[in-house]
Amino acid sequence: MTKTVFAIVLILIIGISVSAQEVLTFPSFNPVVARQHLSRQASANSSAAITLPFYDDFSVISVYPSHLRWADTYAFINTDFAKYPPSIGVATLDALDETGALYLTAGPNPFDADNLTSLPIRLDSIFSPVKKAISRSDSVYLSFYYQPQGRTISPPSKKASLILDFHSPGDDDTIVTVSGTTILPKWNQIWSTDGGTPVDTFAMPDNHYFRQVLIPISDSAYYYKNGFQFRFRNIAALSGNSQPDWRSNGSNWNIDVVYLTTGRSLHDTILRDVAFGDRAPSMLRNYESMPLRQYRNNFVNEMKDTLDIAIANLDNQNQNVSYQYNARKNSLAPFSTYDGGSYTINPYVTNGYSAYKPFARPPVNFFFPPSNDEKVVFHIIHTLTPDPNPLFRSNDSISFDQLFSNYYAYDNGTAEAGIGINGAAGSYAVQFKLNVADTLRGIQIYFNPVISGTNQNLIDLVVWNDAYGKPGQIIKTLSGVTPIYTSSLNELNPYWFETPVIIDPASFPGLIFYIGWTQSSVENLNVGFDRYKDSHLRRFYNVDGNWETSSSINYGSLLMRPVVGMVNPLGTGNASKTEHLSIQPNPVTDGNLIIRLPESWKNTLNTNQDINIISASGSMVMSGAFSNPVNVSTFAPGFYMVILTDKKSGQRATGKLIIR
Repeated sequence: MTKTVFAIVLILIIGISVSAQEVLTFPSFNPVVARQHLSRQASANSSAAITLPFYDDFSVISVYPSHLRWADTYAFINTDFAKYPPSIGVATLDALDETGALYLTAGPNPFDADNLTSLPIRLDSIFSPVKKAISRSDSVYLSFYYQPQGRTISPPSKKASLILDFHSPGDDDTIVTVSGTTILPKWNQIWSTDGGTPVDTFAMPDNHYFRQVLIPISDSAYYYKNGFQFRFRNIAALSGNSQPDWRSNGSNWNIDVVYLTTGRSLHDTILRDVAFGDRAPSMLRNYESMPLRQYRNNFVNEMKDTLDIAIANLDNQNQNVSYQYNARKNSLAPFSTYDGGSYTINPYVTNGYSAYKPFARPPVNFFFPPSNDEKVVFHIIHTLTPDPNPLFRSNDSISFDQLFSNYYAYDNGTAEAGIGINGAAGSYAVQFKLNVADTLRGIQIYFNPVISGTNQNLIDLVVWNDAYGKPGQIIKTLSGVTPIYTSSLNELNPYWFETPVIIDPASFPGLIFYIGWTQSSVENLNVGFDRYKDSHLRRFYNVDGNWETSSSINYGSLLMRPVVGMVNPLGTGNASKTEHLSIQPNPVTDGNLIIRLPESWKNTLNTNQDINIISASGSMVMSGAFSNPVNVSTFAPGFYMVILTDKKSGQRATGKLIIR
């Protein structure tokens, strides 16, 4: 489930201190956006302006804003970053650009960050039910909901702000320079709000986590034209600790339910719409995902008793609606259906999400059927009464894909933050519990890239057994591992054990085990951290010889997963650890370098590797077939990570590169 580069934000949820501790940070890179940017096919927006009504609640989750309504791609469309939104999905404006990297101008002083700009709009005419010119008597209003911070770890800086601008077609600024003349559209600031307020404070005193803004467009001579546009603008400012391992994203604002049309008034703060307000949950009690074999051996206790479902009535009148969910395997017919019936629910503006138990806390009334498949997906689809207004139908359905594979996951696959140990060497561990003895084959981890690559120090991956609810004896160590990060879609990197670990009652009392790492450096490792799903009671850190349970303030889950079961379970190679590359010269000054394969690859053909080079910002700057010499003459000076992957064996080797 949120887009990296220069500047810095450190937020310690439990405070900045000279003592070593567990800490949270912003991620400095959004792999979802980076992946979508690489695969997105450029398509020119229609030259024709769009007509009223203009509506978007971002319930169609598309990473980028819809090209049918929006002119740019800076905002991030997601279901993870907002806290209690009125409708499922939001547009998040932050300090990361459309490629998923921090803006190059990012720093502690205010800088221009994300825009969310509408396409040109026909604000001169109404076309339905009959065509006519728009006048002031038509009462045109723009409304939207907004929220600072959301689920990220701190509010936008006091220096930051969210701004709404209007543009009248034909009103342009002419800029004359020695290199020529540039015509730019003139934007007029209409509304703004400053940062500095934590989201929970923002919600006081009435527990409203989003605020609605209603703007009249009354200057008919200036704005009622063919081609009117509006935009939201994020003036960001990153502040915090100056350590390079903390430099990352911040200044998050979430926007929802943007509505521009005629026939409204200053008191028209409602929509005749009932919507799902949050993503569909996992049906499992302890995990987002787990192996099917483990589920089968304790399926009664692995299923939730009830679900948490968020349903919002955006009208100011009570509305009658029906709710149900069904479960199906793959594309087959449903094997289970829950019908919550019909009920009249109160308005969101006064009561928040519906508290009616058959809707808000529906029972889990089934178990997943047995299967011989090692990997199977069940689709849980939740639906409301279809809205009669076609504008609002996309938020009437949500779904969750319940995956049973060969790993355990507390996280939902999206890193809204990073976590690690600050200021000391130490260890970090996450607890898991099997239902039946099994084989631990390896560990998957997602590392947030940080400025200057300071989380690339060697670490040891470790497996512990249990000692009275905390990590006990070290059972397995994979030494000398280099953290690897990718620019793929939340791709966790696998680290395989040459000799698998047998998790049985003899070595692991209660079939409880812990996976994690030990670091000798003091830099924060910055492991991807999901702020949506909480498992803090199963996380532990050790910086002074004693294991401490993670603080409840640091709620969330690491993107770190144990892989259990069958041999070579993910179809990846048999690499047991990441090898190290020899790169010469390093630093490089003339633009050419030679990369020597690891000694263990001596029987590997030199033509069988792919090379990826990633900048300190996390951007992929080279990707393709490997051959010597490698020309990097076009790269900017700085730090880079070089990754070679053997296409046949799946082995990886990495090295650091400095360009001067």
